[in-house]
Amino acid sequence: MNQNKQLLTVAFESERLSYSTLDVDLHNSGINQILSVCAARGHTIYHFSMQDLFYYEGKAFAKASVLALPESWYIDPLECYTLLSKIDERPIPLGDMDLCLFRADDVRNSNTPNLDILGAVEENGILMESIAVTLSTIDKYEITKRNPDIPQPVTYAADNLAEAMNALSLLPKIEGYFILKDRFGYGCGHGVHRIEFADPEIPEVLKMYLSNYENIILQEYCPEVSKGDLVVTFFDGELIGTMCREAAPGEWKTNFSLGATQLPYTLTPELEQIARAVINAFPECRLISVDMLQSGKVLEVNAFPGGKGLLDLYGISLGTIVMDRIERELLGAEIALSPGPQVIKAEPEDRWDDIYYLYNGHPEPIEVLDVFSDEKYNFSTRDLIQFRPQNPEFILSIPHSGILVPIKYKEHFEINSKSLLEIDLFSDILYESIGGLQLISRLAPFFVDMNRGREGSEAEHLPRHLTNLPTEYYNVEDELFLQKDYNPAQEEKILKYYDLYHGILASLIENMKREQGYALLVDCHSMSSVGLGRVHDEGQERDNIVVGTLGDTSAHPDIIRAFVNSLRQGIKPYGLGLTVAKNEPYAGGFITRMHSDPENDVHVIQIEVTMDTYMYEPVDSDKAKRYALKQSRLNIAQDFLRKAVLAASAAAKEIYSPKR
Repeated sequence: MNQNKQLLTVAFESERLSYSTLDVDLHNSGINQILSVCAARGHTIYHFSMQDLFYYEGKAFAKASVLALPESWYIDPLECYTLLSKIDERPIPLGDMDLCLFRADDVRNSNTPNLDILGAVEENGILMESIAVTLSTIDKYEITKRNPDIPQPVTYAADNLAEAMNALSLLPKIEGYFILKDRFGYGCGHGVHRIEFADPEIPEVLKMYLSNYENIILQEYCPEVSKGDLVVTFFDGELIGTMCREAAPGEWKTNFSLGATQLPYTLTPELEQIARAVINAFPECRLISVDMLQSGKVLEVNAFPGGKGLLDLYGISLGTIVMDRIERELLGAEIALSPGPQVIKAEPEDRWDDIYYLYNGHPEPIEVLDVFSDEKYNFSTRDLIQFRPQNPEFILSIPHSGILVPIKYKEHFEINSKSLLEIDLFSDILYESIGGLQLISRLAPFFVDMNRGREGSEAEHLPRHLTNLPTEYYNVEDELFLQKDYNPAQEEKILKYYDLYHGILASLIENMKREQGYALLVDCHSMSSVGLGRVHDEGQERDNIVVGTLGDTSAHPDIIRAFVNSLRQGIKPYGLGLTVAKNEPYAGGFITRMHSDPENDVHVIQIEVTMDTYMYEPVDSDKAKRYALKQSRLNIAQDFLRKAVLAASAAAKEIYSPKR
């Protein structure tokens, strides 16, 4: 290996180039992260499948797709696989590859065609995982053979009906079920079935699965899986992180691809010891996860575990960790191995220069008080009015989630536990996973309210709270929150934050109109589950989700319809009794009224979610739970909100499609 090289030639093997509507999607969040990091760092990227391998004049080749990012792009580097596309196809000598990531979903066993050809990668580079690793982890009976003494469900392998019926007679009949698996599977819950012992057609069922899979596993059913299973991920023997997966409502499998919720989990020393015993039995594996129950029973091992849960829960980027280590091995680069995402320069900021220019002239840093924790920080203006460019197809405005007040203005307020009632608490966490071009105010709304007109309003048709000035905040008891008036100089400085927020918002709308012919803005809020204070629905219980459309005038009807229908369909599978309403009690605040202009291609929707949908409100909550997130509820809400925004975005694309 040439130690003076700066970039690598990296190939990805899988049966298909995409398993979704994206041009490139390898259907594994861990591999997609590695793919994204490789693309963001500028490595040359190819893709091929096992059937693309061949010998020519005694040398091993792959008929490979050449993958590349567009010349101008900006997105979270760990998501940039979504922008990759196939730009060419050419034969590539396998011996020229520095690294090949072996997804192996088109490999079943050692008889798979072309396995011998693939081994040529290892002449000069790294094949990860190796052929030996792939064959050992695809075989779901291997763990029983290698380490029969670890705790695990009673398990038998069979390749004919007689063996299967004999195994069935030996299995514990717990809750009347047993598990049947394809012995050679690659995960995601495919090929795993729960079957009743009482099924009168058991022999025919077994024949069917033997016909489909040829080799099957019959396994004891463990009801404790209903409490969730654990995914323990290791790389080069280092414990990277552990998640608990809870099955989606109505589903018994805990695979993330089937809607499971992923939660943080701390291993006990006893569970870690079991997990390490498993990986010690698979010394050839570099990147491996152990699936186990909280009782310690081990279910299976997998090469290339998913990476989304680790990133969402802990900020751990599996793709970055792997590529940091590989680059150090192949390039001799001294790159620190870090459990957190590496900051990668995705592209020059010039695409957003007109946005970042607006930050000029603001003092940096300033000392602020966190009114939730009573802690103090030094933050820049970019931290206080935060612009986060992700998916450029829509804009998210999150104006009321802020919990920060500049220290020099603290004396103007009586800050106590009641202050938190004035904040859309944790709404940033609720909405941030949706993506989009995100604009978030980290400043408390009672300090400066971004959802009010700069000069206030005297319009009689407006709800009274919308007539206030941005610095004239009334609390839920209809009392002016400001205890000490600002002088003109202070007022001017505070309104600079307001002007910055709205300057960025206006620029994003204009940029989006220029680039795609329209702009789609979602203004994101949360609300109390019962009307408090001066609102017209005081004391009344509210619907869980309220869509504000100014009486269906703030956006094209198809966009509104797609958004609302997606919400209503999205909440059904969870069986939580959640309800969706339109325009009551909130039809749309200042941001919605200011920017919505469907006739001129600006479409705005306001969304309000009751706090008890995703957290414990202070009202009717005991002290221990007060303000705590309901993690499973939060994940559910994030899921149906994301789908609704994407549905609205798809409707907008259809409206403005040249084919219409």
